[in-house]
Amino acid sequence: MTLRSAENNPPTHSTASADAARPVLDRMLGDQLSLVDPSQRIWTADAAEEVRHRIEDALDEGKESTWVKLGNQMAGASRPAILLVAEMTYLRELPLIHQQVGANTKREHVSRILSWLDDAPSIPDVMEQGFQTDGVWHGGQGYVQYAWRHLVWLSKFVKVWCALSPDKQESARQDPWKFHEVADAVDWPVPSIQACLLYLTFPKFYEPSVSIDHRRQIRDTFAYAIGGATGEDGIAVDRDLHQIREQIETEQGEAIDFYAEPFLSTWWRHKKANERAWAVRARPSGSDLIRGWLAGSYVSLAATHMIDLGDEVTKAQVREVIDDRYDHVDYAQRIGLTEDYFAFLARMQDGDVVVARHDDQAWLGRVSGPPTFYDTEPRLRRAVEWQADPIGVGTLPAPVPSLLATPSRSVIDLTDARDALEKLFADAPELDAEAPDESETAPAPSRPVRLRRADDALVRETFTDAAWLDEYIGLLESRRQVIVHGPPGTGKTFVARKIARRVAGDEQVQLVQFHPSYAYEDFFEGFRPRAQGDGSLTFDKVPGPLRRIASDASANPGVPYVLIIDEINRGNLAKVFGELYFLLEYREENVTLQYSPETPFTLPKNLFIIGTMNTADRSIAMVDAAIRRRFSFIEMHPDVEPVAGLLSRWLAANGQHDDRAALLAALNREIGEEDREFKVGPSYLMRDEAASDVGLELVWRHDVLPLLEEHYYGRLSREQIGRQFGLETLQRRLVMADAEADASEVDPASSA
Repeated sequence: MTLRSAENNPPTHSTASADAARPVLDRMLGDQLSLVDPSQRIWTADAAEEVRHRIEDALDEGKESTWVKLGNQMAGASRPAILLVAEMTYLRELPLIHQQVGANTKREHVSRILSWLDDAPSIPDVMEQGFQTDGVWHGGQGYVQYAWRHLVWLSKFVKVWCALSPDKQESARQDPWKFHEVADAVDWPVPSIQACLLYLTFPKFYEPSVSIDHRRQIRDTFAYAIGGATGEDGIAVDRDLHQIREQIETEQGEAIDFYAEPFLSTWWRHKKANERAWAVRARPSGSDLIRGWLAGSYVSLAATHMIDLGDEVTKAQVREVIDDRYDHVDYAQRIGLTEDYFAFLARMQDGDVVVARHDDQAWLGRVSGPPTFYDTEPRLRRAVEWQADPIGVGTLPAPVPSLLATPSRSVIDLTDARDALEKLFADAPELDAEAPDESETAPAPSRPVRLRRADDALVRETFTDAAWLDEYIGLLESRRQVIVHGPPGTGKTFVARKIARRVAGDEQVQLVQFHPSYAYEDFFEGFRPRAQGDGSLTFDKVPGPLRRIASDASANPGVPYVLIIDEINRGNLAKVFGELYFLLEYREENVTLQYSPETPFTLPKNLFIIGTMNTADRSIAMVDAAIRRRFSFIEMHPDVEPVAGLLSRWLAANGQHDDRAALLAALNREIGEEDREFKVGPSYLMRDEAASDVGLELVWRHDVLPLLEEHYYGRLSREQIGRQFGLETLQRRLVMADAEADASEVDPASSA
C-alpha cells in the first residue's frame, strides 16, 4: 500500500512524526497485520469492536490514572485487541512534542499495554526509533487526559474503514480528501484525534496542528490568497489551508511555517485589554443542556420571561425588567438574575473565554457572537467555538473549580484566571520576542508555590540557626497560615518580617495590627463616607489590607504573598474575618461576601498568613479550637531555642561582653515556671542604649518593670516588684552567685 503524500508529494514542513507512523499506517490501511506481532491481524472490525466495547460501554469515571483504568477495561481481552490498543496509542502520541510527552513516557505507555499479554512481545526497532522523533504539536491537557476518547474514535474509524469496498479503500489511500470523508463518517466526532490521523497519513496536505480553532484562524487570515474561503466545515478549512500554503510558497519560493514569524503574529489572535473569562452553569438540565451547547456551538440562558433590550444594555434596564417580569421569585434570586443577565448581555464579548462544567468534566470555548434571542428555549444564546475535548475539573487553575460550584449564580466571572485558562486550549503557540505586545501565549502549568528556604543572610539577621528557620518556613508553606506565640520581646514580629521578606520579597509583604476595635470593614472591605463637591456625602466601597493583598496574589498566582497580622489575639477573629473565617480552613472553597455578593471570593493559595500572639495577654491554652484548626502554632519562648541563646549570640556578634544575658536569665529564673508566659524576651536588652550602665537602668525602669507590674497586677505591689525584680537586686544576686561559685572551687591538691 502506497500513500500518495509519502511518495509523490514531499511536504515542505517536517514529517518526522508521519514518517515514524508510516509502518503502522501501512498495515492499518493495508494488510491489517500488527507491526509488533506480524502473526496477528489486528486492524480488523472484530478487534476494533472489542476495544470500543471494552472502553466505551464500560466507561470508568473513577479517580485512577488513565492507564490503570485502561488496564482494568482491557483485562482478559484478546491478543489482537491488546496489540491494537498498543499501536493506536503509539500513533496518537507520536505528534506530541517531547516537552509535553517525552520519548521515555511514550515508550512506557506502549510497553505497559504490551505487558498485559501473557507473552509480551518486544517493541520493534522501527517503533523505538519513532519514540525518539520529536512531535509537531502540544496537544493541550484534554489531548493527554482523554486517551480513551481517542482509542474509541480510532476503533470506530477502523470499523468504518473495514466496511469500505477495496476500490473505495484504494481511492481513499490515494486521495487525501476522500480519506477525510471516510474520517468524517465516524459517527462520534473527536476532532483532535481525527486531525492527528489526517496529518500522519497525509502530512503534505494537512497542517501539523491539532487545533481546529487555529486552523480556522489561519485559513480566515490568509484566505485572500485563494480568493476567499470555500466553506466552514472541517474538510473545507483543511482544503483551503492546503491551497493557501501552496499559493504562498509558490509566491515566496520557499517553505513557510504558519507557527513562525512573520505569519504567527498575523493570524494569532491577541488578547484585547477588555477580554474576560466566564463560566456559564448548565442548569437545570445539566449534561443534556451542555450536549446541546456543544452540538449547536452556543452557550445560553433560559430567558423564559426576559425580553430583548437591544444594544447598549444597562444594569438598570435589566434590573427593571427582572423586577417586573420575574416578580414571582424571591428578591434575592432577582438580584442574582440581574447580575447574570447583565453579564451575559452586556459584559460578555467576542473573544472571551467561556467554561461549561458538568460533574468532573469541563469544556472550554470562545465567545464568537452577540447575544441573540430565539423563539424556543433556551431563548438567549451566544455563539461559541467549543474545544473538542473536555478536560478534568481538577486540572482547572485555582480558583476556577471552587467558583464553578457557586450555587447562586449562572454566569460567573473568571477573568482573574483568564491567562491560566488560556494554557488549557490545545496547541497554544508562543510568539517570539519580535511579536506585538500583549501576546497570548500558553502559560506554564500551575504548580504549588514553593517558599525559598533560609539563606546565610537570614541566619545572620535573625541570630538563629537555619534548621529552625527552615522548619518555620516549611510549616508556613504547607499550612499557609501560622501563629507565632510567646512572651513579649522574643522577636516574633521581627523574625516574621524577615522570613516574609525572604520568601516573598519586600513588595509582596503587608503588615497589619489587630486591636479590640478592629473590624471586618477595616480588614477586608467596607463602605466609607466621602464628601462631594456640593457638600453632601456619598459612600464608597473601600478595600482593606486583606482584600488588596488577596487581589494582588490572585493576579500573580505563581508569586508568594505574605500578610503579617501582628497581635492577632487582640482582635475578635470571628468578627474581623467574618465569612472569610471559613476560607482559612478551606482554601479550595469560595464564599459570598457581605459587601460584594455578586463576586464569589476565594483566598488565593499563594497568600500566606503569619499571625503573632503575645501569650502574656492570652495563654495559648486559652485559644479556642476553631483557631487551632485554622493555624499551626510556633513557639518563641525565652527558655527555648532559638530565643534562649539569642541575646548571648547577639552580644558576641556585636563585640559586647557585658552581663546582660546573665541578667535576663536571672530575671526569668526569678519569674519561675508558674508564670512561664510572663517571662521576658531578649529584645528589650538589645537596644543601643542598653549597652551602657545608665541606659540599661533606664530600660529596666521604664520597660521591664512596668511590664512586670502589668503582669503581676493584683498579686504584687510596685514596691514588691522593685525589690524582687529590680536591676540592682538581680545584679547583687549575680555578684553573690559568682562569689559562691569561686568559693566552692576547691584546689585538687588541698582536697587530697
